Amino acid sequence: MSENKFYIPFKDPFDNKRGPLFSRDIKWILKDKVEILNPDRKVIDSKCNNFLICNYLDISGFKFKEDIPLNKDIKDFCKKNNIKIIVCFSRELIRPKKRVYSDDWYWMFNGGISEKRVINFSFFDHAYVIGRWNRCGKIINNVKKTKKFSIVLGMLKAPRLWWCVKLIHDNLHNHPDIVFSKISSQINIEPKDVFKHDKYLIDTFKKNKNYIEQDTFIEKNMSIEHLYDGGKEWIIPDEVANTLINIVFETRPYDWGYGSLTEKMWKPIIAGMPFIWVSFRYTKPYLEKKGYKFYNFINYAFDSIERDSKRYKAVYEEFKRLNAFSFDELKAMIDNEKHIAEHNKKVFYNTDYDKRLMDVFSNIN
Repeated sequence: MSENKFYIPFKDPFDNKRGPLFSRDIKWILKDKVEILNPDRKVIDSKCNNFLICNYLDISGFKFKEDIPLNKDIKDFCKKNNIKIIVCFSRELIRPKKRVYSDDWYWMFNGGISEKRVINFSFFDHAYVIGRWNRCGKIINNVKKTKKFSIVLGMLKAPRLWWCVKLIHDNLHNHPDIVFSKISSQINIEPKDVFKHDKYLIDTFKKNKNYIEQDTFIEKNMSIEHLYDGGKEWIIPDEVANTLINIVFETRPYDWGYGSLTEKMWKPIIAGMPFIWVSFRYTKPYLEKKGYKFYNFINYAFDSIERDSKRYKAVYEEFKRLNAFSFDELKAMIDNEKHIAEHNKKVFYNTDYDKRLMDVFSNIN
């Protein structure tokens, strides 16, 4: 098989029409294997598997329905030198509504649709950064389990806001066995878009809006602006580690996000904790294909529900069912299946992420 060679663009091939280009993650992951591509001064070995990786961080700047032409000089240079253009995203994944070009040399690296030139593979699933920073994936202290659930909502987007209000309405936000917290007070969602006709939730939202917007994140001296500095998003704080079950809120929990998992999903695996999730449909079989196992005492039926809003609500119902057990009952059920936590940690740490990454690139031909 030919050697893989990787490049990041000196100039954005889409002339800045795809949102801000972000190459830092590429450099971290590929280390010394990546070069800057400047067509004016670069000689390419066309016998190699050459890849120009265009990585975008700001998905909100991505134009879904536009035809976005490639820069003609870069397009011609890539075709001439057998360079595949790979469009990917650092921490989340989108499924393109349509292909911009169908030529062999242009690929949408991340996807969720069955199409030959769209690879269903999460390039930046955060697992690649394990070991790149000192604190990644580490539990700070070996703490004793004292509470049942940790619910870390983060930025209050639609499903998280629904959960937040539902917890307040059910008077569970101050439950002594539940760690309930946020990292951002920013809410950019109209209540009607979240609650539809749930009048009691709208009333709760209005009564508790100040509380909901309050910054109550449990990790000390951390703000969302600095969360990604030095891999801080991988830290598992004591307040989370001392709970029995973690509730995971994925960044983009929609069906079109299939294949993209952030550090939120991997952290409870690293910590050896059972978890349930507000995420895209079929997260469980996706993880099972990677070798992970799941607990018998948890009902994962929510995972297969097609409609997003119904799936999010079903996760809440499973949380309430589990919360009806006492701390000692939950702990006994978890201890009875502790081999699952150990198995999952081994799968995570024994995966050769660099090899997996190289294999995917090599299969693009």
